[in-house]
This record gives sequence, C-alpha cells and structure tokens, in this order.
Amino acid sequence: MTERSVVLAVGSYRSVAAAETDRALLWTLHRACGPDELAAAVVEKDAGGELAIEHQHCTASEPVWGATLLGAGVTVLAAPLGISLLASGLKSRAEWEGAAVVVGRFWHRLPRDQLRTMGNLLEAGQAALIVVAIDHSKDDVVDCCGNALGTVMSARLTADLVADFNRVVGTA
Repeated sequence: MTERSVVLAVGSYRSVAAAETDRALLWTLHRACGPDELAAAVVEKDAGGELAIEHQHCTASEPVWGATLLGAGVTVLAAPLGISLLASGLKSRAEWEGAAVVVGRFWHRLPRDQLRTMGNLLEAGQAALIVVAIDHSKDDVVDCCGNALGTVMSARLTADLVADFNRVVGTA
C-alpha cells in the first residue's frame, strides 16, 4: 500500500463565475503534475440557502472512483450534498461500502475544527469551490483559488484511498 498526499480545500466565492474561473485554473495544475488525481465541484447557494452542485469535474479514469473521491470530500463537509453526489455515481452496495471507507478516512484523519471551518465556508458566499487533490501540495491548490473571498481553508492527510476503496469493493 502506497500512501499518497490528499488535499481537501474549500473556498468561498461571491459568484459561480468567480468559482468557475478558479476551477478552470486547477486543470492547469493537474496537467503540470502528471499522474495525479484532481476533483472539484462548484457549489451554489440558492435563494432558500440550500446548497447544490453547479458543476463538477474529476480527472479519475474510472467514473465510480471519481464520484467516490469527490463525493467523500463533499460528504464530510455537507452530508446531504455529498450523499446526493455519491448517489449519482455509485450503483452497488460494494461501491457504497467502498465510498464509506473513503469518507471515514477524511472524517477520522482531518481535524474536526478544520472540517467545521470548511463547512462554514460553503455557507459564507453565494458559491464555493471544493477541491480534492491527490499528489498535489496544499499551497499549489490554494494558489489556484485566487478569486476566493478571504482565506481558502485546506487540510492534508496521507492515505492510499484507491487501495482502501478497491479492497472493500473487491477489485484490488
């Protein structure tokens, strides 16, 4: 099992357009780093204050893994939104069990105060950008979020999320 650096980051934005600009910039980071994985979602708050994913993108080659990677990151920050995202990409009980392991890695290995702050950032502006990056530095991810309002909150853990997922799903 090869542990890899995993970054979860959240920035709050004045508009969806500003968040989209930074999401697009993330892909230049991905292309520069080679065999990494990068997932991002632009989240919008509606008039009633409910969050919805406006756009999402993931570089993972397998759609199930992409849904799991991004869905797990979103679930630890805003459970209803993350579960909805997971439901859109997972089909079997085994995939759900694998996703639960990945969510657990985020939940148990990232400081709760940082997760709470990230969750608050989702609610702070009209839009937000959530990023899950494997094999990227926190600084590189944060540097791509220049249009965010104030501080971009990021946290890093070390894990082999792919192996954890595959072990449960049975594809290892």
